[in-house]
Amino acid sequence: MTDLQIAWLELALVGGVGVLLLLAGITVKVVQSRKNRRCTEKTTGIVVKHIFYGKGNMCPVIEYRVDGKEYRTRKKYKGVKLIKVSGPPLPIRSDAYEDEKGWLHIKTGPAANLRVLAEKLWPYGSETTVYYSPENPKKCYVERPVSGGIVTIIFTAMGIGIIIMSIFMFFLIKS
Repeated sequence: MTDLQIAWLELALVGGVGVLLLLAGITVKVVQSRKNRRCTEKTTGIVVKHIFYGKGNMCPVIEYRVDGKEYRTRKKYKGVKLIKVSGPPLPIRSDAYEDEKGWLHIKTGPAANLRVLAEKLWPYGSETTVYYSPENPKKCYVERPVSGGIVTIIFTAMGIGIIIMSIFMFFLIKS
């Protein structure tokens, strides 16, 4: 194989992976936007439990009713910003809050009880607004539309980065 053939092969393979990642990021964004546009009806949901994913990540489970049928959903965030303070036992007050941009902020000390933080942020039985699609009430979001969040950003950025890298490599190999 000549250097030119190798350069084209690298561009096709590596650049192809970048294009796939970029398309995945765009697809997630489009699907989420379409879902948000379709969720035009609203109802009241109630916090029935909390889910803990580990590493400080948590969310409430909301139960809501449409036309006599019960549904459950989780509250989604753009991402979680976790601040862990460690070191000698200091009187550090753990805290959790949601910001207006859709991020969940969690500050924990050496000994934090996430269940207490979740209960404080989303008390059992508390009400919240759920927006759902009239055609398919399972499709919904809680309180505010969900953007593609961190997944969209990561896939799109990685795709663009890999495409740029493959073009740079193409010219390096070619010359």
